[in-house]
Amino acid sequence: MGAPAKKLEPTPPSAITPHSNITDFGRRIFRLIGEKQPSTFNKNYWSGRIMEWSMRRPDFKLNMFRLVDVLPTLRDSASIARHVSEYLAPIGSDLYRPLGWALDINPHSLRAKIMAFIVQRVVGQMASQFIAGSSPQEALKPLRASRRRGQAFTVDLLGEYSVSEVEALRYLERYLEALEVLRLATPEWDERAPLIPGHPGDLSPVCVSVKLSALYSQCHILNFERSVAVLSERLAAIARKAQQAAATLYVDAEDSGTNPMIYEAFCRVFSSPEFAAFPYPGIVVQAYAKEARQVIDKLLRFAAARGPIAIRLVKGAYWDHETILSTQNDWPSPLFSFKQSSDANYELLTQLLLDNHAIVLPAFGSHNVRSLSHACCYAERLGLDRTKFELQMLYGMADPIAAAFQSLGYLVRLYVPLGEILPGMGYLVRRLLENTSNESFLRHTFFDSAEIDNLLSAPQFQENL
Repeated sequence: MGAPAKKLEPTPPSAITPHSNITDFGRRIFRLIGEKQPSTFNKNYWSGRIMEWSMRRPDFKLNMFRLVDVLPTLRDSASIARHVSEYLAPIGSDLYRPLGWALDINPHSLRAKIMAFIVQRVVGQMASQFIAGSSPQEALKPLRASRRRGQAFTVDLLGEYSVSEVEALRYLERYLEALEVLRLATPEWDERAPLIPGHPGDLSPVCVSVKLSALYSQCHILNFERSVAVLSERLAAIARKAQQAAATLYVDAEDSGTNPMIYEAFCRVFSSPEFAAFPYPGIVVQAYAKEARQVIDKLLRFAAARGPIAIRLVKGAYWDHETILSTQNDWPSPLFSFKQSSDANYELLTQLLLDNHAIVLPAFGSHNVRSLSHACCYAERLGLDRTKFELQMLYGMADPIAAAFQSLGYLVRLYVPLGEILPGMGYLVRRLLENTSNESFLRHTFFDSAEIDNLLSAPQFQENL
C-alpha cells in the first residue's frame, strides 16, 4: 500500500512559483523551439497549405473537413471528383486560382482520375502525420524511431465506440495483439533502455492506452452495473496481457456520460489482488470538466489505499460534442464554457497532483507551453526531481515543443494512434479542428506568431467552479 496523501487541497495560486519565473521558463522553451514548425503547419507541403487555407477561410475549413470525413466511403474516382468539386471548387479559386481550375472538372474525365488520386494521396499524407500505422506491425518503425529520439510512447488504437459485440470483441483482440507484437519486438531494440534512469513512468518501453468505451457495445449509464462488470472483465484481460509484456497501461477518459463507468471499472480492476503489484496503472482526467477536482480527490483516496497510480491530466477532446448535446437537451453543461477556465483549472489540478507525488505519478498532457511550464516550475518549487512526473503530447502535433522539453531533461511521451483509415477519419478531423481552432495554442504558436508573453500569461477563471 502507498503512503497516505499529504493533502487534498492544492496550494493557492498566490503561493505558486512567481509568474515571472514561469514566463522566463516559457521564454526559454520558445527560444529552443526557434523557427521550427511541425509538418502540420509547414507551408512547403500540401498539408501545410491546406491548414493555412483552413485557418484563413472558415468556409473552406468546413467543406474540407466534410470531404475528409466522407472520403473513405467513396469507391471510385468519379465519386471523389464530384464531391471534391461540389465541396471545394467554389472556394478554391478564391484561395489559389490554379486550385479552382483543377477542382472544376468533369467527374468522368481522365483529369478527374488524376485529381482523385492526388486528393487521396494528400489526405493519406495528412493522416500519416497523426496516425503511425494501420497495425502494430506497421507502427514498429515509427515507435522505435521515437525511442531513438529519446521520447517514450503510448499506443492508442483508434475507435471509441462499438455498435456490436462482434466489433467490441475485435477491439479487445486488437489490444491483446498490440501488446503481443510489442512484447516480442522491443527486447531486440537497443532503444529499450530507460530514457531517464529511475523514472517510474519508463519502467518499460511498452505502453498502451485503452479506450474502455470501445470494449462493450452496450456501454451506457442506464446499463451501469452490467457495463462496469463487462468493462472490468475485459480491462482485466488486457492488464493480464500487459503484465506478461511488462507493459504500462493508461485508461482513457471519454465523454461525461461514459466516464463514471470507466473510473469505476479502473478502480475495480486495479484494487483486485491479482493486480495489486501492477506498477502505476494510469487513468485520464479531463480538466475541462467542472467535476474534475472531485474525480481526482476520489482517485487520490483510491491511490492512498491501493498504492501509487498514474494520472494523465488533459484539457479534454469532446468539448464541441458535449456542449452541443447539452444545449440540444437543455441540460447544464458538465464542461467549462471558456478555454481560459479549462486552462486555469488545469493549473490548479497540476498543483494538486504534484502535491500528492508520493501516491501519484502525474503525466501532463498538453501542447500549451504555459501549462507545461507551470507544471515544471511548480515541481521545481516543491523540490521534486524530473522522475516525479512526465509530459505527454500527441504524435505529429507538436514535435518542436516535445523536443524543447526533452532537451531540458524531462520525460516526454508521445500519444501514438494506430488504425485503419475509416475509423481514423474521425480522429483526423478532430485533430485538424483542434489545430485550426481560433483558441488553439498550436495555431497561435506556429501560425499566428502571437506575442510570447500573451501565450505565457496566467489563465483566469471566466466562470464559477
